[in-house]
Amino acid sequence: MQYPIKKKIKIYRGNSLKKFLLKASYIAKNVIYIKNFSSNKVLKTSNKDPVLLAYPEKIDIDFKADEFRVLVIKSDNSLIRNAQKLRYQNFFNDKKTNKKVSKIESDEFDKFCDHLLVIDTSISESYVVGTYRLLLNTPLSSKSELYTSTEFDLEKLKKQKVRILEAGRSCVHPNYRDGRIIRLLWKGLASYIKLKKVDFIIGCASFSGMKVKDFRTELSYLHYYHLAPKKYDSIPIADKKVTFRLKEKKKINKLSSFKLLPPLIKAYLRVGAWVGSGAVLDKKFKTIDVCIILKSKNILNKYLNLAVKN
Repeated sequence: MQYPIKKKIKIYRGNSLKKFLLKASYIAKNVIYIKNFSSNKVLKTSNKDPVLLAYPEKIDIDFKADEFRVLVIKSDNSLIRNAQKLRYQNFFNDKKTNKKVSKIESDEFDKFCDHLLVIDTSISESYVVGTYRLLLNTPLSSKSELYTSTEFDLEKLKKQKVRILEAGRSCVHPNYRDGRIIRLLWKGLASYIKLKKVDFIIGCASFSGMKVKDFRTELSYLHYYHLAPKKYDSIPIADKKVTFRLKEKKKINKLSSFKLLPPLIKAYLRVGAWVGSGAVLDKKFKTIDVCIILKSKNILNKYLNLAVKN
């Protein structure tokens, strides 16, 4: 694929052959040749820092399970708005919000992401009942921003030179929370992981509420029993960090503490996820967030060939 660099070229009057040779010389010197169009590339110029170029790519993930269709779309697909409506319904519907707020949930990261959807085709071909937002960070694109990086410092993990997939904005329609949709989402996620050769999955997981003291038991349990190894660990961004005192380990009952956790965090832990150090306050969503860190092989082993049943 070729991308010409804009530059003025001086055209001399003369015979046609001379003009042709001049133009050919210009093209040879001022065109970037990209060998592999299917992945993000960092291109270096002589006087500038590396620039991440995100190229369009066809993501061949589209399958059916009974009445449900699972697919990955780009941000310019018309279905994205339905996914954003579902996100708004899940994240804000039961909370006090300004009446002027749009009935979709979106941010500046959406346009750079792939979006994993589950659609109930028995209702319509556009009825979204589950979604994940996916953003890939590779060793070549390590300077690119992830949403999780706005809450947690991920430098230790990035130093491992691995391919990191951020999986965020996970939600399921309230009428479909019987386990089938989340299993379909994770089967789609496993397909994406294999296609993209992902090493680690990261993302923010939330406790609904803004008072960290309300979650001391859960956060202490996560610290003692599911803390990430030091070489992969994340730490909260200073201006968003919440401080709390850990409970004594001997006072933490593992079974009862696990039962207190939000469903998504439970699901991650069941497939071997770790949790980064500390927690942050997310004022937009009115939540206390922790950082999830998961080796992709854990998802692949369980969900890639999963037969989803009613």
